[in-house]
Amino acid sequence: MAKRQTNKGYTKAVHQSRPDWDYYLPKVDKSIIKKLEKKPIFPKVCDRPCTKVMTLFPEDSVNGHSGKGYHMINIDGYRTINAYVISDALNSTTQRGFTLELSFSVNDFVYGVGVIGETSHFFNFDSYFNPGNASHKTIRIETNDLTTTGGLPWIGGTDLTHILRVPVLGPYVRASVFNEDDTARRVEVKAYLST
Repeated sequence: MAKRQTNKGYTKAVHQSRPDWDYYLPKVDKSIIKKLEKKPIFPKVCDRPCTKVMTLFPEDSVNGHSGKGYHMINIDGYRTINAYVISDALNSTTQRGFTLELSFSVNDFVYGVGVIGETSHFFNFDSYFNPGNASHKTIRIETNDLTTTGGLPWIGGTDLTHILRVPVLGPYVRASVFNEDDTARRVEVKAYLST
């Protein structure tokens, strides 16, 4: 069983979708932020789509019924993001896994202010327009740890993994993970990006 973590290097924040949960963001580190806000460099000639694997949330322990986020990362130029949530294995159907929420922004981090215009909600008229509705609801970019049939994706394996696939909706992205179980577990989020 993972030890209860102390959240060193993190500051307590409020997440818009779960205001009553403990949620933490990394402390401001100007060198990390400068590195993550740089625009990706693409090869001059791509004879097929350009792809990249990157870390959206480095492996860390998250207490039960709490969440953590990471810095905003510049992914400008990519069109699709496949975010892999990889966590400690579960050995029982009574245990729960992690949910993931991606948020996008057109603005980068501003020291002393944070990120202006960060959101996890979107609507796409190209895909979802219904002429019979005068008003259309927005969609939250979030997974649940459960499958559509109510179970977990995998019990007793080497890890518990699921993917959130969405279009890139802004040049900056943040991954936030939420532990749905009572026990602290380790988790990381890797992304497979393509143009």
